[in-house]
Amino acid sequence: MLRPRRVDQSAGDQRRRTARHVCRGAIGQARIDTGNLEGASPSGGVFSFGTYTENHSAYKLIVGFRPLSLIGAEIAYMDFGHPGRSFSPGSTTSADVKMSGAAAFGMLYLPVPVVSVYAKAGLARLQATSNVSLFLPGVGTCQANNPNCAWFSRRSSATNTSLAAGAGAQVKLGAWALRAEYERFNVAGGNPGLASLAATWTF
Repeated sequence: MLRPRRVDQSAGDQRRRTARHVCRGAIGQARIDTGNLEGASPSGGVFSFGTYTENHSAYKLIVGFRPLSLIGAEIAYMDFGHPGRSFSPGSTTSADVKMSGAAAFGMLYLPVPVVSVYAKAGLARLQATSNVSLFLPGVGTCQANNPNCAWFSRRSSATNTSLAAGAGAQVKLGAWALRAEYERFNVAGGNPGLASLAATWTF
């Protein structure tokens, strides 16, 4: 008597359980780091502000796909914030930088129990917009036709596409998870970073 053949569907079930879509929202602390900022006066003079480094609150939105237990992919939008700084070391100086952009990462999940540990690498396209203003009281008397000769200012914007990398860990709570991670980028002559805490929904 022939018995119906039983098909082992465990491998297919496992693949279906592993193939998951992920949505995340994250908040954190960004470290904005740029190259040399410069200000220019109407008379043609140029003042070097130097490098700009400042911390600011940040956020990001992420969607991802994890087809295998050890491999995944993510696309993210990040806003590093818009910090400003003023000081007067013999002059009146102010500068602010706004930085934001998008990134795509490949994910490698390590087989660690309890906590899911991962590393990520990919490409990021970030835009940095800076404003620099400086008044030098020691310039001297300005001519009548150029009353702002001691006032230096410049607005500039740079967009860079470069490598990005990061690492993190997450703890699952059913369909939800809590994730902490750090990412490093290369833009505007500097290396900004982003440390964040995210809530994750998997479906």
